[in-house]
Amino acid sequence: MPKLYEYFGLIFLFYSDDHDPMHLHVQHGDREGIIMLILAEGRLVELRWRAKRGADMLTEKEQREAETFVRAMKDDIVAKWTAFYVEHKRIRPERITRRIK
Repeated sequence: MPKLYEYFGLIFLFYSDDHDPMHLHVQHGDREGIIMLILAEGRLVELRWRAKRGADMLTEKEQREAETFVRAMKDDIVAKWTAFYVEHKRIRPERITRRIK
């Protein structure tokens, strides 16, 4: 389960046996949500949340913070998805210490 980013308490990761559509697992403490990236012709057109079975959902504030981050990092997330699931490369986690607005 490669970790992609740590961002002000939020952990963004892929599960190693995941599937389409493109999505990230986002954890904060013992809460976890799954955010799907809906793309059309390379553009991010929608972010869609769903709960992770057996886990408490992220708070609304955590979801908003995660959405802001995902929108800003979309191109890098897509590149990492391709590298991991298509090219079978290892992903190096990043710790982001600058707040994204």
